[in-house]
Amino acid sequence: MTSTQEAPRLADVDPLVFTARAGAGQIAGAVALDVVMPLALLVAGIVVVAGGLPSAGWALIALAVVLLAVAVWLLGRTGRTLGTATVNARVVRRSNGVAAGSAALVALFTGGLVLCDLRRARDPFAPAVSAFRFPDSALGRTTSSAARSTAPGILLDSGERLTLTTALILGRDPSAPADAPADVYRWADMSRTMSKSHVRLEWDGHQVWVTDLGSTNGTFVRGAGAPTPLLPHQRTPVPTDVVIEVGDRVLTIRDAA
Repeated sequence: MTSTQEAPRLADVDPLVFTARAGAGQIAGAVALDVVMPLALLVAGIVVVAGGLPSAGWALIALAVVLLAVAVWLLGRTGRTLGTATVNARVVRRSNGVAAGSAALVALFTGGLVLCDLRRARDPFAPAVSAFRFPDSALGRTTSSAARSTAPGILLDSGERLTLTTALILGRDPSAPADAPADVYRWADMSRTMSKSHVRLEWDGHQVWVTDLGSTNGTFVRGAGAPTPLLPHQRTPVPTDVVIEVGDRVLTIRDAA
């Protein structure tokens, strides 16, 4: 028997989601410390050797080589060299958001690396998707009449009105897992932009939570600017009167009042 529950696809999460590219000033600072300074020491050492002071010159050359070797080693291992640490950034692979490893120089010269600003956004080494626990209200607890009276409503763009008393899964043909029971609502979607089990909405008595269930086309929260995508399987709090895009369909969460 084939389950109608679509399998989570955590690999579809962009490894650089919520990160920010470093600015030109940060790139220049990192290059100056990691590359220009060791090369300047190397040139100075060669000049000193040619000038008749071999001991001092070779010491400068050795220092330059050590600095370059350490920079390459740190680049491959952690993406945090002296230069990138000074400007508070990290160098990672564009493809998977991890350190370059033993092929750091090859990745660097082939454009496979990116410098991420750690001051303004997420460190690529920090988890993009965190585990979460469903609230007790979603695990079979009886909903009181008081909770029902304050539960928010859901207005679908197709005109239906639903009440969010505990947990609800929306989709083309939704189903709830046995370990996290919820009501389900089959939402007609001729465009098939919604997944079978697309999004989970929860009300814990105080807060509305929204979880994208690894949908194909994503779940977005409308704000002042462009809609913000939700991370798959990341339980996210949202205010009432917020508009949520589910594929090409739109729903609005309304306050109980």
